[in-house]
Amino acid sequence: MFFRFSRRAVCGAGKTEMMFETIALALQQQKRVCWAIPRADVVIELVPRLKQAFPHALVIGLHGHSDEKMDYGDIVISTTHQLIRFYQAFDLLIIDEVDAFPYTFDEMLPRLAKKACKPTCATIYLSATPSKADQIAIKKGALKCCLIPARYHLYSLDIPKFQWAGNLEKALKKGRLPNVVLRWMRKKLATNRRALLFVPTIEAGYLLQQVLKKLLRLEVAFVYSSDEQRIAKVKAFKEGEGQFLITTMILERGVTIADIDVAIFCAEHEVYEESALVQISGRVGRNPKYPHGEIIFFHYGITEAMDAAREQIKRMNQSAWKQHLLKEEPKYEMSSLLSIYHY
Repeated sequence: MFFRFSRRAVCGAGKTEMMFETIALALQQQKRVCWAIPRADVVIELVPRLKQAFPHALVIGLHGHSDEKMDYGDIVISTTHQLIRFYQAFDLLIIDEVDAFPYTFDEMLPRLAKKACKPTCATIYLSATPSKADQIAIKKGALKCCLIPARYHLYSLDIPKFQWAGNLEKALKKGRLPNVVLRWMRKKLATNRRALLFVPTIEAGYLLQQVLKKLLRLEVAFVYSSDEQRIAKVKAFKEGEGQFLITTMILERGVTIADIDVAIFCAEHEVYEESALVQISGRVGRNPKYPHGEIIFFHYGITEAMDAAREQIKRMNQSAWKQHLLKEEPKYEMSSLLSIYHY
C-alpha cells in the first residue's frame, strides 16, 4: 500500500526535528529511509544534524558534488535529482520543501521519487507553502495533512513591512540607492544588525555589491546558484563573518542563521511569488534566543504576491493564537485585521 501524508508547518516550526521520531521508528523496524531535498546546500546542512541525531545509523549524503562512494545507507539524504540512482529502495520517503524548484517544475522528479520507493513505501511531504494542487488535494481529503501554525519556540511570526523605494533596478544600474534604502542600511550599521539582502537577479546582485562598496565603503559577499564558492561564503556568514550577505533566492529556504534581519530588493519583481516571499520572511526569528527580527520589502508597487504573503503569515499567527500556542499575542495594524481569514 502506497501511503501519502502531508505535514504543513510555518517556516522555523522545526519540521526536521518533528521527523526524528518517525525515522527512529522506521530504523527500529530495519526500514530504509530517504530524505529528498531540492538543493545541495540543504543536503550539506542536514547530513550532520541527522548523524548527530542517529549516531548508530549509516547516514549518506548525495548531491551533484558529493564525495560519497556509497549509494545506500540506513538514511539517505539526497537531492531529488539523485533519486535516479534508486529503484524500489526505500520504505519511507520524506520529500522536504515539496513545493520548491525544481520538484514542482520538472515532471520527471515525481516519477523518480515514485520509482525509488518500494510498493509499501510511506511518503511524507513537508512544506511551509504547499502548492495550489496540494492545497486542493488536502481540502478534498485526497491528501492527509497535519497543520502546524506556530514555531517550536512559540513566538509569533514577524510581519513584513512594505517600503516604497522607487525603481531600484534602474537606480542600481546608475550606481545609486534611494535614500530610504541608504537610511535603512546605515541604521543596521549603527545598531550592528546583520541582514540577508535578497535580489531578484544575478545582475542586480553584482550591481548592489558595487553600489554598497561605492556609497558605504562596504565589502559585501554575494551568493547565487552557479557561484562555486557559495557554500563557503554561506558557512562564513553563518559563523559571524560579515554584516550583510547579498543573495538570490537560493537562500529563500533551508538556511538558519541566528539573529538576522531580511531585506528584499525589488520585491515587486515577477520572480517573487507568494511562496518565495513567505519563505524568505521565514529566515527571520528562527532561533529561540532571537525570536524576532525585521523583514522589509523594498518595492516599486505592491503586488498580489506581496499582499498574499503578508496575509498568509498573519493567518498563521492568528490560528496559532486561537489555539493558545503562542507566548505573545500577534500585533497587527488595525487596517490589516479586516483582511485576516481562515481556511
